[in-house]
Amino acid sequence: MQTRKKNRKHEIVEYSLGLLQTQGYESFSYQDIASALGITKASIHYHFPKKEDLGIALCAAIQAWHQRLFEQVSNSDDTAIGKLERYVGGLLQYAQGPNKICPLSSLQADVACLPPALLPSLRALDQHELEFIGALLASGRERGELDFPGEPSAQAAIVVLSVKGALQYSRIHGDALLEPVLQQLRAQLLTATPE
Repeated sequence: MQTRKKNRKHEIVEYSLGLLQTQGYESFSYQDIASALGITKASIHYHFPKKEDLGIALCAAIQAWHQRLFEQVSNSDDTAIGKLERYVGGLLQYAQGPNKICPLSSLQADVACLPPALLPSLRALDQHELEFIGALLASGRERGELDFPGEPSAQAAIVVLSVKGALQYSRIHGDALLEPVLQQLRAQLLTATPE
């Protein structure tokens, strides 16, 4: 019985992540989830009494995904550019699809409508991603693989916003927009191609 409840909760979160990525936080309801999963709204309320409780669970799921991706990137033997490409590849794998965007970007787009209880989780996600990319950039610059002006934290914001902005624009203009943006970022950061 306990496993079934745990699986149902996981199923609700996983399905809701897809809705978050395609419709946004404010645009889906417990009825949407219940209808798609063939369960009652009461079953959802059992696990998540309020939608903000589900929102916090979505943030936790995104954080867990970030952590897995960041560990894979960190543990690779790649150069700094290779690690950035792994990060982008992981992000694209998670966020690409019919009308999908990064779930964190979706929450950010809805920030004016989010319940106040959700904002600390969203800030923590933002900070986690920016700190990871900032550390990756700082390490690459220290090893002489990357060259950029200013602080790594500012450059991390440029990288993250460029990638996610290109992903968002590709929803309208198609995937062909994404690759030139990634090539431009690479060219701006790379000092020399490692041998």
